[in-house]
Amino acid sequence: MRKPQMLRRVSGAGVSSGRTRLHSLAAASFMHFLNDLHPTMLPTFLPEITSRLQLTMAEAGFLNTAFGALNLLVQPLAGYFADKRDKPVFTLWAPMFTAGGAYLLCVAPNYWIALLFVSIMAIGTASFHPQSHGIAGLAGGTENLGAYVAVFSAAGTLGAALSPLYAVGLLRALGRSFIPSMLVPLFALILATSRFLPPKSAAPGSAKGAAQPAPDESFAHSTLRVLHVCLPLVIISIVRDSASQGIRVFLPMLFTQRGGSLEVGGSILFAFTIAQSAATLFGGRMADVLGKTRVIVLMLALSPLFLVPAVFLEGMASVALFVLGGACISATSSVTTAMAQEYLPNSRSAASSLVMGVSWGVANMVAAPIGMLADKIGLTAALGVVATSPLLVVAYIAFNKYARSKSL
Repeated sequence: MRKPQMLRRVSGAGVSSGRTRLHSLAAASFMHFLNDLHPTMLPTFLPEITSRLQLTMAEAGFLNTAFGALNLLVQPLAGYFADKRDKPVFTLWAPMFTAGGAYLLCVAPNYWIALLFVSIMAIGTASFHPQSHGIAGLAGGTENLGAYVAVFSAAGTLGAALSPLYAVGLLRALGRSFIPSMLVPLFALILATSRFLPPKSAAPGSAKGAAQPAPDESFAHSTLRVLHVCLPLVIISIVRDSASQGIRVFLPMLFTQRGGSLEVGGSILFAFTIAQSAATLFGGRMADVLGKTRVIVLMLALSPLFLVPAVFLEGMASVALFVLGGACISATSSVTTAMAQEYLPNSRSAASSLVMGVSWGVANMVAAPIGMLADKIGLTAALGVVATSPLLVVAYIAFNKYARSKSL
């Protein structure tokens, strides 16, 4: 995937010191941690919700599909408006909606109310990610773009990794009825963090020399312009994130079906996600050494070698292989986001919303078809299909390379 010739890298020289860059990165990363601490409460509590509300596998999967569908719709809009806003409003306050939906989900009395709370959570996290990804990339400039995006991404993945343990801990310590009270300390944390996030015009790494998008550019025109540049990355990200989310959503259910408790399922999901957090940093570093496209191909080609046997084995061998396979997939996530921001340095939020947000939304929508497939052929066989899907990316990149060589 070559960067279009008309798009040049923009100098990261900004008006702020290196310390301010780090403050901006730290604040955005902390907010990413807080935000992503909550959406994974859905798959963590899904076995309990399914049992308590007497849901089918397809209904359980549709909760995640609704979450993904709203991400798909809201993220491009959030990216469009974030690029036109100077203040980091979405980065600061969207996590309150994310957390509110997650906490209220624990006390949902029926399926439709649960679906409403999932929707609130989805709108919150979809609004948060585009602008905050742009802030992290802006702070890094060109010289540290990959590293800053990787650190920011790893913070969110760490939050998602701790989410199962956090969710189960809240349930045991407070009980379902009092979990929503956690919104009070979250509000205080957001207020404390707000002083470290400057307006975009004063942010470190602000690009001064590149042409800015037209201020009156319509949402449709902006989205088509960004999609024209980022389409290959969007396709790659959709396939990759569908595999990752398909496994993440149903992994606790797989192990509870095999006799494990809610705590066991949450602990396995924690191990799976914490490995993804570390792999995000590793992938960013590997991309600097080997090249971004090579890292994508290598990691996604390796992942089925771990995931396929993980699905059919049991015990610690299965857990270890799931962890390794998930790490391989996640090693590519910050790479594709950094590539998108590199191609479109003045539409960072919109680019991130497509490569990271839309793909993640589509990936969550795939949960319902996976659930329906699991109802037909069993969860183990359905996850076996999911485990092989990263090879589609490898085939897509190989086909594109072959097509370009033929056109020369």
